[in-house]
Amino acid sequence: MIRFFQHISQQRSGNRLTILTYHRVAPEGQITYLPALSTEAFSRQLGWIKRYFQVMTLAEAGRRADEGSLPANAAVITVDDGYDDCFHYIFPLLQQHGLTASFFITTAGLQDGQLWEEKIAEAIIDAPQSCQQLSWQDGDHPMGNFAERLQLTKKLIAELKYLPLQEREQRLLRLQQLTGAGQSGRQFLQPEQMRQMAQAGMEFGAHSVHHPILLLEDDQLAYQEVLQSKQQLEALLGQEVVSFAYPNGQYGRDFDDHHIAMVKQAGFRYAVSTNPGSNNDLTKQALCLHRVSPWPTSESRFMLSLLRSTQPQAGAPDGY
Repeated sequence: MIRFFQHISQQRSGNRLTILTYHRVAPEGQITYLPALSTEAFSRQLGWIKRYFQVMTLAEAGRRADEGSLPANAAVITVDDGYDDCFHYIFPLLQQHGLTASFFITTAGLQDGQLWEEKIAEAIIDAPQSCQQLSWQDGDHPMGNFAERLQLTKKLIAELKYLPLQEREQRLLRLQQLTGAGQSGRQFLQPEQMRQMAQAGMEFGAHSVHHPILLLEDDQLAYQEVLQSKQQLEALLGQEVVSFAYPNGQYGRDFDDHHIAMVKQAGFRYAVSTNPGSNNDLTKQALCLHRVSPWPTSESRFMLSLLRSTQPQAGAPDGY
């Protein structure tokens, strides 16, 4: 497997970059309502990534591409949103393996302690046991046991994701009123944790303020979501923030050329989508980079999935 991948790597352009994307990592069973890797699976994947790739932050990859020194097997590990498992689990495992990553932060979580998906889960899963049913937009939904609450949580997350920001907030408030669930506490990164991570070589990029679908918002709100997230992080970290991750991240469905122009105007030099595929020219693709989500649990399947997913894909633009 090692020789096979080394042979493939030698055929790659020196300006090619593989970007991997993660969200939540925690001990088995701790996160039940969002896709998450266990700490054990994540650690295994880091070992494989370290074996086959030269890992760097996105900012470093961009700088080295400009200098013409980006290695053929260059890769960036990215982590979206900013929950505190970034500090408690992801950061220590990265340090254990001697790796760095780029963390994209939805800055509203810094103040609120959680994001909208977590608020939905909290409102339903942590609702009082006396709350046995939710009367919602499309009818009555049972909440008598954990399985029913989990199913309803996933349904409402999918339902609210593609609402304009203002409407999403209104429905979320209504949901909290209906279930009467109390707030369980902070579950997001704290500023001092981020500063510690940055000092250890981790990169922080912006992921908007409230994680809206930019294509659903008017231009003024969309631009403020982009710009203010950059400004807030720069004030917190005391350094320039050069990278952005589009919320949800599918080009043509969640954002388009108009928003790419906003990201450039705001002063970002690099931006990542969730469209799968290769980045064959980091300079040309800098503001709409492709990423891959590695889920296979065996080394051979993991590497084959990366090789397949980094082949050219239709859907996202090739150059900006």
